[in-house]
Amino acid sequence: MHRHPLIVALCVAALLASGVARAGDELAISAVQAERVGIETLPLEQQPAPAGLSFPGRITVPPDRTRLMNAQLGGRIERLFVRTDQMVKAGDVLAEIQSPALASAQGEFLVAYNKERLLKTNLDREEQLAPYGAVPKKQVIITQNEYDQARATAAERRQALSHVGMTEPQIEKLTTSQKLDPKLMLIAPIDGVVLESATMPGQTVEALALVFKLAQLSPLWVEIQVPALRAEEFAVGARVTLRGHDCIGRVVSVGSSVEPTSQTVIVRAEFGDPDPDLRPGQMVEAQIASSASGKAEWRVRSGAMVRRGSDAFVFVQTSDGFVATPVKIREELPQFAVVSGSFRGDERIAVRGVAALKGAWQGLGGVE
Repeated sequence: MHRHPLIVALCVAALLASGVARAGDELAISAVQAERVGIETLPLEQQPAPAGLSFPGRITVPPDRTRLMNAQLGGRIERLFVRTDQMVKAGDVLAEIQSPALASAQGEFLVAYNKERLLKTNLDREEQLAPYGAVPKKQVIITQNEYDQARATAAERRQALSHVGMTEPQIEKLTTSQKLDPKLMLIAPIDGVVLESATMPGQTVEALALVFKLAQLSPLWVEIQVPALRAEEFAVGARVTLRGHDCIGRVVSVGSSVEPTSQTVIVRAEFGDPDPDLRPGQMVEAQIASSASGKAEWRVRSGAMVRRGSDAFVFVQTSDGFVATPVKIREELPQFAVVSGSFRGDERIAVRGVAALKGAWQGLGGVE
């Protein structure tokens, strides 16, 4: 016969005297009384924790191992010398851009450079003539100031050319030939692989537009999605393996925030010598060694647990009744939860009539 939980709770309350609920408090209930109010028990089901827990993960490249190759100046993509997934070496030419803005910057540098040279020549001549009175000392000072200003301007224009990718030999060639060259060359700064090619020949790009994304594929990270309730089980340095891959990594960070939708925490593991078939963006199954490895865990029905604030308890049957026993929730699913706690392994816990036991525990204790 089905009994309403409120009626069951009142029945148990009638059987028990007043008291204060504490973990470990025993509710003295006989077998006849338990049957009368619909309390049922089942054996505690042990679920030993495996040596490592498996979770989904995604291969990523550490931020300090990537380079974004942007067009420092606007122009037209003339040629691309590499393609996606191609390996490159530091110093390789990746692309050629025809850039009117580069020609303009070169022109400004040549004006400043030639003015600097002219003023240097004038200054040298005036300094030679000044001791003989052929040039006033005031004129030498004026020329010196003009030369210093021209030298600073030329240095600034030279630095601007270096910033957009011109090398010192190229700048020296420009000063010698005095001819503008609008070809802007993108040079690989690192050894790596082309992860992304964002343009095509003939395309016009603006300044700072992405042309290539480069990456070094060793080491690699795996971003592992761990249920928030289990995140505290893992620590920096923990061993990580990937199903189907012969490589070993270590946890380098445990996220401090929870993803709202999936209620997971990102645990990052670094693989210093990853398998060559691992690629950024690839989904993998990661197994992390838990600090709780080897400790027994227990599977209980969700309805068998009661909560008080953030704490969880189950009612363990004793010879005289039931005792509220604290448990630590390791994983919670709609139908059951995996918990840890101080159990021998042969206990029986209440799986029905739990609401009545909770009501009695919170306000009553002892048999009338």
